[in-house]
Amino acid sequence: MLKDPPPRPSDTPSAHPFQGGSAFGHNRLAHFISSGSMTHYKDSRNSLLGMDFSTKLSAWLALGCLTARQIHSELLRFEDGCNDEWKLVEGYGKGENSGTAAVRFELLWRDYMRLCTRKFGSRLFRVSGFRGDESYPWKTPGKGRMNGNGQANRNGYCNGNDHGNGNGSSMLSTEEILRRFLSGTTGTGLIDASQRELLHTGYTSNRARQNVASYLTKHLGINWMLGAEWYECMLIDYDVSSNWGNWQYVAGVGNDPRGEARVFNPIKQACDYDPHGEYVMAWVPELRGLDDAQIVFQAWKMDEEERRRRGLDGVDWVEHPLKRIDFRVGSGRRGGSSRSDGGQYVGSSKSKTNAGGGGGGGGGGGRGRGGGSFGSRGVYRGRGRGRSEEDRRCQT
Repeated sequence: MLKDPPPRPSDTPSAHPFQGGSAFGHNRLAHFISSGSMTHYKDSRNSLLGMDFSTKLSAWLALGCLTARQIHSELLRFEDGCNDEWKLVEGYGKGENSGTAAVRFELLWRDYMRLCTRKFGSRLFRVSGFRGDESYPWKTPGKGRMNGNGQANRNGYCNGNDHGNGNGSSMLSTEEILRRFLSGTTGTGLIDASQRELLHTGYTSNRARQNVASYLTKHLGINWMLGAEWYECMLIDYDVSSNWGNWQYVAGVGNDPRGEARVFNPIKQACDYDPHGEYVMAWVPELRGLDDAQIVFQAWKMDEEERRRRGLDGVDWVEHPLKRIDFRVGSGRRGGSSRSDGGQYVGSSKSKTNAGGGGGGGGGGGRGRGGGSFGSRGVYRGRGRGRSEEDRRCQT
């Protein structure tokens, strides 16, 4: 385990207080439909705070307490108006909507990852990935830089603002960089918040997972398998095919046609999905009370007087982030709201995604889709029920 990990903020609740068992899984599914959250899932799924912005069904699915077919069946009952308990819920009896279609697509993506495991077998666990790409000079603690064959070819040191230099004269070892990444002390707000949330609750959102994976592999150049192994250790919803397949996808060695060209800018992503820094401040309490979200997302921009006032003077992750990622806020920044209730640090980071599917994903200008399930892809159309119209009548 990590030495001296950041303490858990006592007033920040888990977004997924999981209880095992089939009954709890079915209750969660029923709640997600009856609350109207299912209908609005497509718009809320990229949020970061709260319990109902996403289905939170993945842990029950992973443990076999709930099946994809059972979820699909309940969606049909809602869409076809076959359960009067939901008759007052928006969308009831009106067929498939954008929310139910998006949930079905996530289930299909989950099955697709299983198909990839069946197809590629042990390549799921190879650093070269499904593609067999051996060109990546991954950095690995104790082994320096490694190619896709697992062969070391450099010494694995890097400085705070670049992936490294070949002569090993820089500031931090790969081992120290990895330790700071795992403990949530990178100095990049969105990454640190997600890593601390994962460490203390066993859960972090899909949007955050994509950014964390991209940060480790694309911004730090560290062996993607170390991130996959950490998630395997920590996630309450760990699923072998989804976890390892999606880490490959984001790292660029899996089945993403864009490969290494897909890079998430975690500063832009924070501006898009946590515009007031509520999520970051919930899990990184050292930054609470800052008025400028750009300092919340990039603590190294904090001036010396503010650091002293907060007792952060000389703190490595504040003054020396692992990577300084430049991003300036433009006029297209998304809105958000905040609130507090009952002594807990809560808030809304919700922002509507593009109606065409997928939120702003790429690095730099943030181009490309960054839609759900720890992977980015196109838009699903149709329910794929596989039965006749007559058979779709409500069963009594």
